[in-house]
Amino acid sequence: MTHLTRLEYIKIIIIKVFKKVELLLFMKTLIVYFTMGGRTKKTAEAIASALTTHEVSFFPMKLTGKFIEKIKMLDKFENKDFSAIESELNTLDAVGYDLIIFGMPTYGSRPPLAFDEILARMGNLSGKKAVVFNTARFTGGKALDYMKTKVEEAGTQVIDQRKFRKLFWIGVKNAIKFGKQINERKE
Repeated sequence: MTHLTRLEYIKIIIIKVFKKVELLLFMKTLIVYFTMGGRTKKTAEAIASALTTHEVSFFPMKLTGKFIEKIKMLDKFENKDFSAIESELNTLDAVGYDLIIFGMPTYGSRPPLAFDEILARMGNLSGKKAVVFNTARFTGGKALDYMKTKVEEAGTQVIDQRKFRKLFWIGVKNAIKFGKQINERKE
């Protein structure tokens, strides 16, 4: 049996106290995103990388496989068939989070129908703070407005929103800036 010196014991106590304080200081944040080609995923991850005062968790909805398989799955979602991700959707709950960030791609002038399904299934949204962002090749403004309205209708307070738009690759610089902006909010 090893005996701890008084100094070692004090160090262990201090580390435990700091871990408990850290848990109290960090805002718990859930980032929910949908991605088919990876643009929205990269944007969500870049935002998360800047959230240094947040304990971040992800709820990703990723379409995987070859392009045609992704299109088929997207088509099922657009026809309100979510059977492939039913178990994941049933676990959605905002109860342990202070902030929910929703990120969606733009198809035409709206987010995918998966967005509406996520909102319908997510429990305990009322009273939460939220951020919405979308990715788009062209405009995306109507999709962002739609997302903000729907998230507010679900009972949240949208504290920020951003559209990330570029024809080919969005990059991460603006997403990191947006994450820092969220990080600096004192709400």
